[in-house]
Amino acid sequence: MGKLSILMPYRPDNGPRDQAFSWVKAFYKKMLPEPEICISDCTTPLFSRAQAVNNAAKQATGDIFIIADADIILNPDIINKSVQLLNEHAWIIPYSRVKHISKKSTNELLNTGPSWPPRIDFEVSKTADAGARNFVGGLNIIPRKNFEAVGGFDERFLGYGAEDDAFGHSVNTLCGPYLRLDTDIFHLWHPRVRTKSNPHYQANCALLKRYVDAGKSKKRMLSIVNERVKD
Repeated sequence: MGKLSILMPYRPDNGPRDQAFSWVKAFYKKMLPEPEICISDCTTPLFSRAQAVNNAAKQATGDIFIIADADIILNPDIINKSVQLLNEHAWIIPYSRVKHISKKSTNELLNTGPSWPPRIDFEVSKTADAGARNFVGGLNIIPRKNFEAVGGFDERFLGYGAEDDAFGHSVNTLCGPYLRLDTDIFHLWHPRVRTKSNPHYQANCALLKRYVDAGKSKKRMLSIVNERVKD
């Protein structure tokens, strides 16, 4: 097992997101004390998760990246299992289901100390996704060499939406397909940001389509990666 770096893209909101982030950060420090935690924002007025992840990667010294959104927790044993599986797979998506913790249970959780299993029973909201097998974002485990082989995340994606899908297509094509584990991750409540309200939503979708269309050709995918690395 190589040195691990946890990359956490994050922008403060002086509100519920900050409270959840503080708890999640403490959770990782307690449950996974050995990896370094690299937290970064972006310089764009509208939050760019892609740029924030890349900025965190520039801080990192590890040769295995855990790319973790700041509002997600899971059984820490799954992280350790995923790292071992990198011996056989290009990257790991360590979940098949996203369980959205209700506002009430999130507030209760934030009043407890970080632990696994948590000290409360979660109330899962009705919007819980019981089969998130089309999701590729939120939590990824990937060797640094594969992250760098695709140039990290494409910073031309602005605001929320599509940057994780594009990253997934680029890694699948240039490095090899992911392995998805049949496990759960838990998403802490916070006010929602609606992707379609992003003024760059249509441009993001058009850029993603280029990645999708190039998905069966290493040459075409590498061309997209090279064009943005040169920008």
